[in-house]
Amino acid sequence: MYSLKNILRTIVAAVALAAFAVGCATPGSTDYETLENESLRAWMDKNYPGWESNPDVMRTDDGVYILWMKRSELAPPADTIVKEGNWVRIDYTGKTLDGNIFYTRDAEVAKIQGTFSRRAHYVDDFVYLYSENSSLPSGTYQALTNMKVGDMTRVIMPSGMYRGSSGYNSTNVGYNGQWGVDGDRPVIIDSLTIAEVSEDPITLENKQVNKYAAERWQLTEADTIAKGLYVQLMTPFPVKRDSVVTATKTDSVLTCYYKGYFLDGFVFDSNIDSVQMRAWGEVVNEGPMKWDMTETNMIEGFKEACVRACYGDRMRVVFTSAYGYGISGSAARAVTESTSDSSADLSAYYNYLNYYSYMNSMYGGGYGYGGYGNYYNNYYNSYYNPYYYNYYNSLNNSNSSSGSTEDEEEEVKVNISTEILPFTPLVFEIWVCADDGSADSPTHNDE
Repeated sequence: MYSLKNILRTIVAAVALAAFAVGCATPGSTDYETLENESLRAWMDKNYPGWESNPDVMRTDDGVYILWMKRSELAPPADTIVKEGNWVRIDYTGKTLDGNIFYTRDAEVAKIQGTFSRRAHYVDDFVYLYSENSSLPSGTYQALTNMKVGDMTRVIMPSGMYRGSSGYNSTNVGYNGQWGVDGDRPVIIDSLTIAEVSEDPITLENKQVNKYAAERWQLTEADTIAKGLYVQLMTPFPVKRDSVVTATKTDSVLTCYYKGYFLDGFVFDSNIDSVQMRAWGEVVNEGPMKWDMTETNMIEGFKEACVRACYGDRMRVVFTSAYGYGISGSAARAVTESTSDSSADLSAYYNYLNYYSYMNSMYGGGYGYGGYGNYYNNYYNSYYNPYYYNYYNSLNNSNSSSGSTEDEEEEVKVNISTEILPFTPLVFEIWVCADDGSADSPTHNDE
């Protein structure tokens, strides 16, 4: 099979040759950075003829090309360009020049790539717009600081403005593509969109939590345990409310079941079988949690709820990230990769899919400037579906156990922890086990 690495090398070599043909420096007479920038310029000339005079194309001094696919239609002052120091909520898909998707926050694209996970929360990323933010690639930063809310751009950047020689490696957390991207390779940040800008995410988050508590639980700010933290006891109440932790009690081990979810209802953690099956289609944590409350290995919001609990209580708590994962959030991590019943060989499917993308990138065919909609509609809907959608599913159907659902066929069975973005409020429902040691799994609540 013609590997992706070979295809990428072919692209760089082909573009470099084109650059040489028009008088650009040869690899032997210049450094890689200069050669890469000259090659990208030749690539732009080929794929976006006349880009230098196009008002919807901008090239920065660092060789980053920003192509506006859509201009903001918001009225002033909402249409102002975002500035350094803002937090921005963004959507995007990362590609190599041959069309290989290596990162996406779009669930439908992840399904096409075969990397979809029901534990991945496919929402816009939330990043700090600051030049010293090492997790934000320089090329992306340059694009965002030239954009407005509502803009959509395609950003083409040399490797030094993305992740340099390290590249990006797939980590099986749902956002990755079929492959990662090697180091020293130019990339495309496609469909980069700013959905929201926040100068003060702390205040914004407090408003979100207050609104949630008021609308869902009919609580006011006067009901808070601390600023941005609400705890509510839920019915039915136990017959006897015996405190779990008191000043005189030496037994501080809390045994409980719990369900943790975001304000939009997406479940990110639970040890309740029925919740796990409904949310993820599999059980990954079994039995009640036993937590020694004298230890500090628990986020503050969960702890604040539990120190007020009694045996047999059922309670719920909502809190801002100040009591959770704060400004850093919690990155998604691959835990284990479960075995699959499918032995389908999709190498031909992936090979042709990427080869077709490669041909698009080199010779046009819907990938040219202004053709984003045509690219997806014609490629994924007209080309992909009639030929390889059926092929992909027929292979999986023939090798899967009976009773599988279509969703189960499309997703990769990978056990991961869900990403928690910075400044993300959390909600927990907690069932404290009775003092007689019983630990029956609670009935699933669909709220």
